[in-house]
Amino acid sequence: MNNVLLFIAAGLPTVMVLVGILLNQRSADRLEHRSDRIETRLERIESDLREFYRTLGQHDAKIENLEKRNA
Repeated sequence: MNNVLLFIAAGLPTVMVLVGILLNQRSADRLEHRSDRIETRLERIESDLREFYRTLGQHDAKIENLEKRNA
C-alpha cells in the first residue's frame, strides 16, 4: 500500500506537469497562428488605405483643375 501511495504522490504531479506543458504548447501554436492572421489583415488594411489616399489625391487634383477652368 505504501508503494501505491508513493507512486500516486510522485507520479500524479509529474503527469499533470507534462499535460500542462503539452496544453501550453498547443495554446502557443494557436496564438502564433492567430497573430499571423491579424498581421496579414493589418497589412491588407494598410494597402487598402494607401490605395484610398492615392485615389483621393487624384480626385483632389481633378477637382482643382475643374475649379481653375471654371474660375
